[in-house]
Parts: sequence; C-alpha cells; structure tokens
Amino acid sequence: MDEELNEIPTRTYKVVNGRVTGFVEGQEAMCQAIEKALSTERFAYEIYSDSYGAEFNDLIGEHLDLAKAEIERLVTEVVTTDERVISVDNFEITNETRDTLTIKFVVSTVFGNLAFDQEVMI
Repeated sequence: MDEELNEIPTRTYKVVNGRVTGFVEGQEAMCQAIEKALSTERFAYEIYSDSYGAEFNDLIGEHLDLAKAEIERLVTEVVTTDERVISVDNFEITNETRDTLTIKFVVSTVFGNLAFDQEVMI
C-alpha cells in the first residue's frame, strides 16, 4: 500500500492594504504568509499560537552590533515555523538610519526561492 503525501493547501485569501481582494496560491500565497508572520508581533494577539510572529520589538534600543547579531536568528525562527520552508539564507543587513536596519534574505520553499527586503526598527 502506497502512502499518500498530505500536501498543505496554499490557496488563501489575497490581502492588499488590509482588504481581501481575491485568492492567491503557490509562491504568492507563501510570500504573503511569510510577510504576515514577519509583520505580526509575537505574543501580542491571542488568536495566534506562541510560535507565530516576530520579536523585533525586543531589539528597540539595543546596541547596533547586538541587533545585527540577533536579527538573522529572529527572522529564521519566524520563517521556519512554516513546514513549506526549506531554508533561509543569503542575509544582508545594512543600517539605513541610526535606528533602522534593512534586512535582505532569500527563503527557499517547496514552491521555489523568494527574496525579501524588510525594514526593522531598533
């Protein structure tokens, strides 16, 4: 007897500026899921599990070197909670201002590679 693989469905609502505008699937749905997880503060909303969301607010006021050291770990932790993510690589972290970092990274998923560009206040 062959085992069937249970695929995680990717069809979900497409959200633009906080409004549902249709549906998305595959890579676009994966991109939206990652962006949502990175923009949601962890532990702030009871509707989400304790493993969902980012803890970027913990970096506010921290020394720049510490923030840069922690940001890669935080992003990887957030993104890899999704079973469709294979890896998070190619981090580039730059200072935009005294209190803002820009993080560029690539997420390898079952749908292919997705490039992200995220700003984080520190």
